[in-house]
Amino acid sequence: MSASCACLDHVVGHAAQREFTVSPRDTAIALGSGSVNVLATPMAIAWCEAVTTIAISEAVCGDCTTVGYKIDFLHLFPTSVGESVYANALVESVSGDRIIFSIDLRNAEIQVGTGKITRVRVDRNSWI
Repeated sequence: MSASCACLDHVVGHAAQREFTVSPRDTAIALGSGSVNVLATPMAIAWCEAVTTIAISEAVCGDCTTVGYKIDFLHLFPTSVGESVYANALVESVSGDRIIFSIDLRNAEIQVGTGKITRVRVDRNSWI
């Protein structure tokens, strides 16, 4: 990434939240990641990652995009088909081209998952 791009230099504190409802296609059985009919960990992570992009979407300039780099996620409790969860992302820090988010997944009562996601700013045209 060009050292001259500063589009994400002031995103610390940006946050986003989105509600998701678990459908049969989101389960461990459907994704092949387990043998129970509850929210699959890969889908929980994908939802959290989607919210990280929302948190910084207005700051990312047209020449840049971000890509996933590192995920550390604890899937704490099961979520059944039909239940809703809220994925939350908060930008904790920016170091060069790396943006570190704290992530949280919860239903109306308890925390379902928690962790960190690191995304990296890249030049949109040279990345592909």
